[in-house]
Amino acid sequence: MMDSQAQLDGLTVGIPAARRATETARLVQRWGGSPLVGPTVREVTATNPAGVVEATQLIIDAPLQWSVHLTGVGTKRWFDLADEAALLNPLLDKLREAGVVARGQKTKAALATVDIQPAWVPEGETSQEIVEWLTPKLGLSDTVALQLHGERAPDLSNAIISTGAKLVEVQSYLWDVPENLEPAQQLVREIVDGRVQALLVTSAPQVRFLAEISERLGLRDQLIDALGRRVFLAAVGTVAAAGLTDLGLEADLVAEPPRMGALVRALAESREQILSKAGN
Repeated sequence: MMDSQAQLDGLTVGIPAARRATETARLVQRWGGSPLVGPTVREVTATNPAGVVEATQLIIDAPLQWSVHLTGVGTKRWFDLADEAALLNPLLDKLREAGVVARGQKTKAALATVDIQPAWVPEGETSQEIVEWLTPKLGLSDTVALQLHGERAPDLSNAIISTGAKLVEVQSYLWDVPENLEPAQQLVREIVDGRVQALLVTSAPQVRFLAEISERLGLRDQLIDALGRRVFLAAVGTVAAAGLTDLGLEADLVAEPPRMGALVRALAESREQILSKAGN
């Protein structure tokens, strides 16, 4: 009988993450798998910090009712930029007077470093949950701050605006492809050549940039075909899984709860399904 800690033995697991990639790789190795790390996305500090400062000043001057924070890293970078502009203390004072929503536990932890306790954290860590919870509470005279992830969140922004509330968006970082594309290109080639049996997806942009990098190699169609037919696709949560959906793919596994440890454990428990999809 196979050791319960070696259920990924003989399997190569693609990891397109940049943040926490080393930790994820160790988890895969702990379960006997061979991790192949090829970061497909990097976080870049806002190209327009003056815009972040301007938005921060608007928030400080406004009668702020709610502040919605989508990511921990974005919240920290916002606070750093506010600090550089000597606006951090008035910003924190304003946030402490308002209702704060943190999309997930990492965001909650980032807020805790400045002694801010969210009024609410959605269980599924999705923007749709925020829409359903927050919009009934908004009125025409309300101002809402929205700390964005690496790109705009039109569904969430439009839902807030549709209530008549004033929305101030803060984009403290952007997503882009890595400066060194070689590891990600290697991941694409290994997937296309059938040498990767599973892919761990921890954010939607990872998938989008994986496809973009494959397109630069002239391998986009082959990549999508391989992911759909023979690679077991495991996502850390529904938000990450949506990145697969956008490419016409479907996650074979969505971790519950949406945590890395739970994801890798569930992947290991899916050995037979992985082998079946790979054609072994």
